[in-house]
Amino acid sequence: MNVYVDNHVKREEFMNVWGDIAKERKYQVTDLNENAEAFILKSKDGTSVGTIEFVPCGEKRLDLDDLVDISNETRILNDLQHSYQVRKMGVKREFATKTILLDLLKLAAMHAKNNQVRYYVSFLEKHHYHKLTEKFKFRIEKVGEDVKMGKKTFVPAFIDVEDAITNTQGYPIYIKSVAYLVQGTKKVKAFFA
Repeated sequence: MNVYVDNHVKREEFMNVWGDIAKERKYQVTDLNENAEAFILKSKDGTSVGTIEFVPCGEKRLDLDDLVDISNETRILNDLQHSYQVRKMGVKREFATKTILLDLLKLAAMHAKNNQVRYYVSFLEKHHYHKLTEKFKFRIEKVGEDVKMGKKTFVPAFIDVEDAITNTQGYPIYIKSVAYLVQGTKKVKAFFA
């Protein structure tokens, strides 16, 4: 379950949850972007367990230090209105399970479907990048050099949404089902009920 952040109270809750995640993982805490679409991930009992922020790409955002440098990424520059940065994506450690990861991926898939997203870019912790690409076979392209922040290494990552949902060979079934969700395939309606 997820909650769209559309008022001051939810924004404050989002920042509290993100603050907890950032503290656990030693991330930098920055405020939500004013034009962001942000969501709080909830467990079945209603506990806030994670966050994700989608920020539309725009030329005014190219010079920020904490975002992936897209200034040479022509695929995004040629399609800014359908491209988003993914930020503040995380789950509290005590709730970090495959089920919650799938909930985050489903949320991103529905965001992509509802907003006709063509590309996502993000910084992913190196071990998360490897887990997504090696274990889950998710197609994520590295765009640029790894970035060291404190003791952690981050990979600038690029996802071509159309490619990710149409070329699912090699995906495990639970990742394929996320692609089917975007495509609207009936086979997996029960999976998302």
